[in-house]
Amino acid sequence: MSKNQLTNILPVFFLVAFSVMIYSTSRAAHRETPVNSGRSVRQQVESFVELMSKEFVSAKNEKEKFRILHHVEDQINGLRDNNNAQSSQDESYMDLMTSVLESLPTQKEFKKKNCGKYEADLLNQFDPTAEEEPSEVAVKPGWNALQSLCQ
Repeated sequence: MSKNQLTNILPVFFLVAFSVMIYSTSRAAHRETPVNSGRSVRQQVESFVELMSKEFVSAKNEKEKFRILHHVEDQINGLRDNNNAQSSQDESYMDLMTSVLESLPTQKEFKKKNCGKYEADLLNQFDPTAEEEPSEVAVKPGWNALQSLCQ
C-alpha cells in the first residue's frame, strides 16, 4: 500500500474505530450491574436520585440533563432487575418514582413553553391531591427533574 493510500485510509480507520468504541461504551452502560453496597435497594435508588439532583445543578444544558436523567433511570432499573423484590411498601415507592421519571417528556418532545402543562399533568397523574407541588415523596424526584429542565 502506498503512503498516499495509507494517508487517505487512516482518517476513516480512526473514525470507524472511535465510533465502535463509543457504541461499545454506550452499550456497556446499559448492561451495568450495580455493586451491592450492603444498603437496601431503596436506599441505593435514593442515592441515585440524590446524585441526579446534584448533577443537574452542574449540567451545562438541557441535553446533558436528559442524559443524566436517562442514565439514572437505567441505573435504577438495572439495580431493581438484579435484586430480589423488596417490601411491598418499598416496591410501591420505587414503582411510583420510576413511573414518574419515565413519564417525563423525551428530549425530542420537550418544549419549555409547555412546562406548565407538564407540571399539571404530572401532578394530576401522580399526586392529584397536591396543589402547587407534590406532597408524595416518591413523586418529588421526577418533579425536581422537571423543574430543572424547565429553568
